[in-house]
Amino acid sequence: MTDFTTQPGAAPDAMDRAMLRQMLIENPYWVREDAELLSHIAGASAAEGVADLGFVVREKLLREVRTLKQRQRAIADHARNNLALLARTQAFVLSLMECDDLDALDYMLAWEAPAALGVEKVRLFLEGATPMIVSESIHACGYGLADELLGDENDFTGACAPRTSRTLYGSEMGSHALCRIEAAGRNGLLALAANEADQFHTGQGTEILNFTARAIERLLDRWLSET
Repeated sequence: MTDFTTQPGAAPDAMDRAMLRQMLIENPYWVREDAELLSHIAGASAAEGVADLGFVVREKLLREVRTLKQRQRAIADHARNNLALLARTQAFVLSLMECDDLDALDYMLAWEAPAALGVEKVRLFLEGATPMIVSESIHACGYGLADELLGDENDFTGACAPRTSRTLYGSEMGSHALCRIEAAGRNGLLALAANEADQFHTGQGTEILNFTARAIERLLDRWLSET
Protein backbone atom coordinates (compact mmCIF):
# COMPACT_ATOMS: atom_id res chain seq x y z
CA MET A 1 0.00 0.00 0.00
CA THR A 2 1.40 3.38 -0.96
CA ASP A 3 2.41 5.66 1.94
CA PHE A 4 1.34 9.13 0.79
CA THR A 5 2.81 10.82 3.89
CA THR A 6 6.35 9.81 2.88
CA GLN A 7 5.80 9.77 -0.89
CA PRO A 8 3.73 12.86 -1.75
CA GLY A 9 2.51 12.79 -5.33
CA ALA A 10 3.03 9.05 -5.70
CA ALA A 11 0.44 7.19 -7.75
CA PRO A 12 -1.79 4.96 -5.63
CA ASP A 13 -1.70 1.22 -6.21
CA ALA A 14 -4.78 -0.78 -7.16
CA MET A 15 -5.73 -1.48 -3.54
CA ASP A 16 -5.43 2.21 -2.64
CA ARG A 17 -7.57 3.24 -5.61
CA ALA A 18 -10.27 0.72 -4.74
CA MET A 19 -10.28 1.85 -1.12
CA LEU A 20 -10.32 5.54 -2.08
CA ARG A 21 -13.12 4.93 -4.58
CA GLN A 22 -15.24 3.18 -1.96
CA MET A 23 -14.60 5.92 0.61
CA LEU A 24 -15.68 8.64 -1.85
CA ILE A 25 -18.79 6.69 -2.82
CA GLU A 26 -19.73 6.43 0.84
CA ASN A 27 -18.75 10.04 1.62
CA PRO A 28 -19.33 12.18 -1.50
CA TYR A 29 -19.58 15.34 0.62
CA TRP A 30 -15.82 15.16 1.20
CA VAL A 31 -15.33 16.42 -2.34
CA ARG A 32 -18.29 18.82 -2.38
CA GLU A 33 -17.23 20.54 0.84
CA ASP A 34 -13.53 20.80 0.00
CA ALA A 35 -13.33 23.68 -2.47
CA GLU A 36 -9.58 23.21 -3.09
CA LEU A 37 -9.94 19.49 -3.82
CA LEU A 38 -12.98 20.10 -6.01
CA SER A 39 -11.18 22.79 -8.00
CA HIS A 40 -8.25 20.40 -8.68
CA ILE A 41 -10.65 17.70 -9.82
CA ALA A 42 -12.47 20.20 -12.01
CA GLY A 43 -9.15 21.20 -13.57
CA ALA A 44 -8.63 17.75 -15.07
CA SER A 45 -10.03 17.88 -18.62
CA ALA A 46 -10.82 15.16 -21.15
CA ALA A 47 -8.90 14.53 -24.37
CA GLU A 48 -9.52 16.95 -27.24
CA GLY A 49 -12.63 16.15 -29.24
CA VAL A 50 -14.11 13.92 -26.52
CA ALA A 51 -17.38 14.90 -24.86
CA ASP A 52 -16.52 15.33 -21.19
CA LEU A 53 -19.64 14.58 -19.19
CA GLY A 54 -17.50 14.58 -16.07
CA PHE A 55 -16.63 18.21 -16.72
CA VAL A 56 -20.32 19.10 -16.78
CA VAL A 57 -20.85 17.30 -13.48
CA ARG A 58 -17.80 18.95 -11.92
CA GLU A 59 -18.95 22.40 -13.01
CA LYS A 60 -22.37 21.71 -11.53
CA LEU A 61 -20.77 20.66 -8.25
CA LEU A 62 -18.59 23.77 -8.22
CA ARG A 63 -21.64 25.98 -8.72
CA GLU A 64 -23.43 24.17 -5.90
CA VAL A 65 -20.47 24.65 -3.58
CA ARG A 66 -20.27 28.37 -4.40
CA THR A 67 -24.03 28.75 -3.89
CA LEU A 68 -23.90 26.92 -0.56
CA LYS A 69 -21.01 29.09 0.63
CA GLN A 70 -22.85 32.24 -0.37
CA ARG A 71 -25.94 31.05 1.49
CA GLN A 72 -23.86 30.19 4.55
CA ARG A 73 -22.30 33.65 4.53
CA ALA A 74 -25.73 35.27 4.14
CA ILE A 75 -27.14 33.20 7.02
CA ALA A 76 -24.15 34.04 9.20
CA ASP A 77 -24.45 37.76 8.40
CA HIS A 78 -28.19 37.67 9.09
CA ALA A 79 -27.61 35.90 12.42
CA ARG A 80 -24.96 38.44 13.44
CA ASN A 81 -27.26 41.33 12.52
CA ASN A 82 -30.12 39.79 14.49
CA LEU A 83 -27.92 39.29 17.54
CA ALA A 84 -26.67 42.87 17.31
CA LEU A 85 -30.25 44.17 16.99
CA LEU A 86 -31.38 42.05 19.93
CA ALA A 87 -28.53 43.35 22.08
CA ARG A 88 -29.33 46.97 21.18
CA THR A 89 -33.03 46.40 21.85
CA GLN A 90 -32.36 44.86 25.25
CA ALA A 91 -30.11 47.76 26.19
CA PHE A 92 -32.75 50.23 24.99
CA VAL A 93 -35.56 48.54 26.95
CA LEU A 94 -33.40 48.57 30.07
CA SER A 95 -32.85 52.30 29.58
CA LEU A 96 -36.64 52.76 29.24
CA MET A 97 -36.99 51.55 32.81
CA GLU A 98 -35.13 54.68 33.90
CA CYS A 99 -37.83 56.98 32.47
CA ASP A 100 -39.78 58.62 35.28
CA ASP A 101 -42.61 60.19 33.26
CA LEU A 102 -44.22 60.44 29.82
CA ASP A 103 -41.96 63.30 28.77
CA ALA A 104 -38.88 61.16 29.36
CA LEU A 105 -40.46 58.26 27.46
CA ASP A 106 -41.36 60.58 24.59
CA TYR A 107 -37.76 61.77 24.35
CA MET A 108 -36.44 58.19 24.34
CA LEU A 109 -38.86 57.07 21.63
CA ALA A 110 -38.16 60.10 19.45
CA TRP A 111 -34.38 60.32 19.69
CA GLU A 112 -32.92 57.04 20.97
CA ALA A 113 -35.33 54.33 19.84
CA PRO A 114 -34.72 54.73 16.06
CA ALA A 115 -30.99 54.03 16.35
CA ALA A 116 -31.52 51.22 18.86
CA LEU A 117 -34.21 49.50 16.79
CA GLY A 118 -32.66 50.17 13.39
CA VAL A 119 -35.50 52.28 11.97
CA GLU A 120 -36.11 55.89 10.92
CA LYS A 121 -39.18 56.73 12.99
CA VAL A 122 -40.90 55.46 16.13
CA ARG A 123 -44.40 56.57 17.07
CA LEU A 124 -46.66 55.68 19.98
CA PHE A 125 -50.36 56.40 19.50
CA LEU A 126 -52.86 56.43 22.38
CA GLU A 127 -56.56 56.43 21.60
CA GLY A 128 -58.27 59.47 23.09
CA ALA A 129 -56.39 62.38 24.66
CA THR A 130 -52.91 62.32 26.16
CA PRO A 131 -51.87 64.33 29.22
CA MET A 132 -48.93 65.77 27.27
CA ILE A 133 -48.97 69.36 26.03
CA VAL A 134 -46.02 69.01 23.63
CA SER A 135 -44.59 65.73 22.34
CA GLU A 136 -42.34 64.38 19.60
CA SER A 137 -43.25 60.71 19.43
CA ILE A 138 -46.32 60.11 21.63
CA HIS A 139 -49.55 61.24 19.98
CA ALA A 140 -53.28 61.03 20.62
CA CYS A 141 -55.37 59.30 17.97
CA GLY A 142 -58.99 58.51 17.26
CA TYR A 143 -60.70 55.54 18.82
CA GLY A 144 -60.43 52.40 16.75
CA LEU A 145 -57.11 53.19 15.02
CA ALA A 146 -55.46 49.99 16.23
CA ASP A 147 -58.43 47.88 15.13
CA GLU A 148 -58.55 49.63 11.76
CA LEU A 149 -54.90 48.92 11.02
CA LEU A 150 -54.52 45.54 12.72
CA GLY A 151 -57.97 44.00 12.55
CA ASP A 152 -58.02 40.99 14.87
CA GLU A 153 -54.23 40.66 14.84
CA ASN A 154 -51.82 41.78 17.52
CA ASP A 155 -49.14 43.02 15.12
CA PHE A 156 -48.30 43.67 11.49
CA THR A 157 -45.15 43.89 9.38
CA GLY A 158 -45.07 44.91 5.74
CA ALA A 159 -45.41 47.67 3.20
CA CYS A 160 -46.68 51.07 4.30
CA ALA A 161 -49.39 52.56 2.08
CA PRO A 162 -48.72 56.24 1.25
CA ARG A 163 -51.90 57.52 2.91
CA THR A 164 -51.30 55.50 6.08
CA SER A 165 -47.67 56.57 6.09
CA ARG A 166 -48.50 60.26 5.93
CA THR A 167 -51.12 59.87 8.66
CA LEU A 168 -48.84 58.03 11.07
CA TYR A 169 -45.42 59.47 10.29
CA GLY A 170 -46.01 62.74 8.45
CA SER A 171 -44.14 61.54 5.37
CA GLU A 172 -43.99 58.52 3.09
CA MET A 173 -42.08 55.52 4.44
CA GLY A 174 -41.18 52.27 2.71
CA SER A 175 -42.34 49.72 5.28
CA HIS A 176 -43.37 49.55 8.90
CA ALA A 177 -44.11 47.33 11.89
CA LEU A 178 -47.18 47.88 14.07
CA CYS A 179 -48.00 46.40 17.47
CA ARG A 180 -51.12 46.77 19.57
CA ILE A 181 -50.75 48.52 22.93
CA GLU A 182 -53.16 48.08 25.86
CA ALA A 183 -52.44 50.11 28.97
CA ALA A 184 -54.58 51.44 31.83
CA GLY A 185 -57.74 50.36 30.02
CA ARG A 186 -56.80 52.22 26.84
CA ASN A 187 -55.81 50.98 23.42
CA GLY A 188 -52.94 52.25 21.37
CA LEU A 189 -50.37 51.44 18.73
CA LEU A 190 -46.59 51.23 18.65
CA ALA A 191 -45.33 51.97 15.13
CA LEU A 192 -41.81 51.57 13.72
CA ALA A 193 -41.14 52.90 10.22
CA ALA A 194 -38.24 52.37 7.82
CA ASN A 195 -37.33 54.02 4.53
CA GLU A 196 -36.54 50.68 2.89
CA ALA A 197 -39.54 48.88 1.39
CA ASP A 198 -38.13 45.46 2.28
CA GLN A 199 -37.02 46.08 5.88
CA PHE A 200 -40.38 44.88 7.18
CA HIS A 201 -42.22 42.17 5.28
CA THR A 202 -45.13 39.78 5.68
CA GLY A 203 -44.33 36.77 7.84
CA GLN A 204 -41.39 38.44 9.55
CA GLY A 205 -40.76 37.59 13.19
CA THR A 206 -42.10 40.19 15.63
CA GLU A 207 -40.47 39.05 18.87
CA ILE A 208 -38.34 42.19 19.26
CA LEU A 209 -41.29 44.43 18.40
CA ASN A 210 -43.53 42.74 20.98
CA PHE A 211 -40.78 42.73 23.59
CA THR A 212 -40.43 46.50 23.25
CA ALA A 213 -44.22 47.03 23.22
CA ARG A 214 -44.75 45.04 26.41
CA ALA A 215 -42.06 47.06 28.21
CA ILE A 216 -43.73 50.32 27.13
CA GLU A 217 -47.10 49.00 28.31
CA ARG A 218 -45.72 48.51 31.82
CA LEU A 219 -44.62 52.13 31.98
CA LEU A 220 -47.88 53.44 30.52
CA ASP A 221 -49.94 51.39 32.98
CA ARG A 222 -48.26 53.19 35.84
CA TRP A 223 -48.35 56.72 34.46
CA LEU A 224 -51.77 56.73 32.80
CA SER A 225 -53.45 55.34 35.90
CA GLU A 226 -52.13 58.35 37.82
CA THR A 227 -53.69 60.91 35.44
